[in-house]
Amino acid sequence: MTRRSLTLLSATLLAATRPVGAQSTDRSIERWAASIAAAAERIAAQVERRANEVARRVEREFDEKSRRERAARDRWERNDEADGEGQLSRIDTTFAFSATGVVDLSVMSRDVIVTGWDRKEARVRAETERGRFDLDVSASRLTLEQHGGGSNRDHRTITYEVMVPRGARVLVRSSSGDIEVRSAGGEVEASSMSGDVRIDDATARVEVGSISGDVVIRRIKGRVEATTVSGSVEVEDIEGDLKAESTSGDVVVDQARGRDVELSTTSGDVSYAGAIEADGRYEFHSHSGTITLAIPSASSARFAIETFNGEIDSDFPVTLLPGERSLNRRPRRFEFAVGTGGPRIIAETFTGNVEIRKR
Repeated sequence: MTRRSLTLLSATLLAATRPVGAQSTDRSIERWAASIAAAAERIAAQVERRANEVARRVEREFDEKSRRERAARDRWERNDEADGEGQLSRIDTTFAFSATGVVDLSVMSRDVIVTGWDRKEARVRAETERGRFDLDVSASRLTLEQHGGGSNRDHRTITYEVMVPRGARVLVRSSSGDIEVRSAGGEVEASSMSGDVRIDDATARVEVGSISGDVVIRRIKGRVEATTVSGSVEVEDIEGDLKAESTSGDVVVDQARGRDVELSTTSGDVSYAGAIEADGRYEFHSHSGTITLAIPSASSARFAIETFNGEIDSDFPVTLLPGERSLNRRPRRFEFAVGTGGPRIIAETFTGNVEIRKR
């Protein structure tokens, strides 16, 4: 039975226990419940589409045959060791690299750490079992691809480490492993099918996805898109537009400054603490979780709030606009203005509370 069917069934059972004179209200509740269920399905569908895109991109990268000659064969050392588990390939090399260059990494089952530094060179340290590397480098592009699988050895005992000039564009894909990009100072695109993704200090554009894992993003100046199917999303200290989605997990944002913010989860809480811009647009959705908004006390905004089976608690005075229904009636769906009004803030949840706090 789908989420929408369960929601409609709950509304129908509720209506059956009501007095006959309340049937009109019950039908209104059913219609409203149906609209919330449909919204939840849309959110889940969007996240699943995004997750499928991430999965297809990662799989495509790993299925591609090597297209490049080993232009830097003499730059790295390869040691083949017979250890009962197959051959082990190692790389440890440093070379000149531009701060405007592109770093492209594709690995199978190891953790990846990319760190920015103030040098005009890059360093690669990596190893793999039962497989091989293709390393292709120039002054403006670094490509590292792992071919073949790993072993049963815990992948966390072996880590790919890459040092790059701050400002370089970083692209990382991992099939089964965590990804961490720190102090890179440029654009970042990272995706893992089964692993956590952490980004710290990037600019311009950050795009992150995980099928099964948490996403943590900090100190960003630029647009951020973060998606996970099974995991939480945490964003802290961002200056730019933000879109964050999860199917099963919380979405938490702190110290945000952006004009276009959209946070959504199907099963989890949504929390936003940040500025409200005069020309901004803010949307927060959860099907089964609490929505908490913490905004400056001097904010001016127009709120549109909906909750069926939750409470509404606001530090701001709530004065309903003409024609709005009482807060005591269910479903609770109403609009009110704070200050002089202005940007629209939408908060919708079905079985959770809506809390609006002053910062």
